[in-house]
Amino acid sequence: MTFTLSSFKSLTLLSAVSLLTPFVTVVPAKAANLNNTSIQTQVQPLYRTTGNPDDYLVSPGTGYDGVAQLSLGGFWGSSCTGGLLGTGAHILTAAHCLTDDFGTLDVWDGTATFDLSTGDVNLSIADIFVHDDWTGDLSNGYDIAILELTDIAPDTVDRYDIYRNNNEVGKVGDKVGYGQSGNGNVGDEFWDGLKRSGQNRYDASGDLFNQLLSDNFSDALLAYDFDNGLAANDAFGYWFGDDYADLGLGLNEVNSALGDSGSPTFIDGAIAGVTSFGLRVYYLNGISSDIDDALNSSFGEFSFDTRASFYTNWIDDILTSWQPPTPPVVDNPVPTPPVVDNPTPTPPVVNDPGDDIDENLPSDDDVADDPIDNTPDDEIPDHPDDSIGDDSPSDPVSVPEPRSLAGLMAFATGLWLTKKKKVSR
Repeated sequence: MTFTLSSFKSLTLLSAVSLLTPFVTVVPAKAANLNNTSIQTQVQPLYRTTGNPDDYLVSPGTGYDGVAQLSLGGFWGSSCTGGLLGTGAHILTAAHCLTDDFGTLDVWDGTATFDLSTGDVNLSIADIFVHDDWTGDLSNGYDIAILELTDIAPDTVDRYDIYRNNNEVGKVGDKVGYGQSGNGNVGDEFWDGLKRSGQNRYDASGDLFNQLLSDNFSDALLAYDFDNGLAANDAFGYWFGDDYADLGLGLNEVNSALGDSGSPTFIDGAIAGVTSFGLRVYYLNGISSDIDDALNSSFGEFSFDTRASFYTNWIDDILTSWQPPTPPVVDNPVPTPPVVDNPTPTPPVVNDPGDDIDENLPSDDDVADDPIDNTPDDEIPDHPDDSIGDDSPSDPVSVPEPRSLAGLMAFATGLWLTKKKKVSR
């Protein structure tokens, strides 16, 4: 039998396909050989819808604002999808979005665009981390990479953890992407640059395909098919028997397409899978579970995600070694209040008559003979308790009063002379 293998990376922005719509358009394949079996690796979006593609559009603020459209610079340029991790500065995506067919990095710049209710936020890519074991072989499961952004995304952008349990098989995942869109009956038909979402169930790990294709498919892959509710197009039931038969999720079912490469599949709100590639299996006479004869994300095809839980240590090592950017140092972030001279006004001095006398009392320097100190002892008025003559330092001091008008006039004359002398200075 012959099978066709296709990755979901768009060759150009115009050829990107939406994540949650049935594969409608066909992208030219790159020829390759694997175990003498013809394999075509295509760059195309991941998801196609079962119903009307307009019914699967994602509005901002619904929990998927952290799913970004990636515009990647390179020789050809390409469009992929990625999910923002917990740091707010790293995006999980597919390695094949960033490398050539041999795993060599061929992207040198790019932009991640987040569609928010307040408008688009565009952040540049500062660094790229591709898993060391990625060689360009889609079947080995190492199709995983991390993009480091130049800035941290706004707080309003959703962040996602990694699904860390190995129980993904049998669980329904929520798929979100920016790839080409269309209906599963015809595959990927158009690209409008809009985000879509839907669901699919992980039917098996990748190593199940080794018994069908005699190839080295890894259990680090998670596989699902695109069902339309008909047994004839149930890829797992058709190729692996009744034990794997499942007619799908009805109108909720989606498949991946060009441009959906790197897009997240969520289980319980955490990233469980990273969109990697699609697979069409058919007999040489053309009979297949595929509803048509092309690898175009239509009903009856297989798709594969890289299993995030297998790479938690690798992801955690990159995130924990990252140093958040240091905020700029601002001099004197708190303004210093201006210095005000004499902020409290000094109250004016009010002199009363008694103050004038006290302020102008003569000193020993101004008057040679102090009329008070040189008053004869016999002129000191009698005091009832004779305490004035006592030299004890504990005795209170009082100013003697002149006993006659002449003494008062002499005292006043002395004050006038003293004040005049002070003024004349």
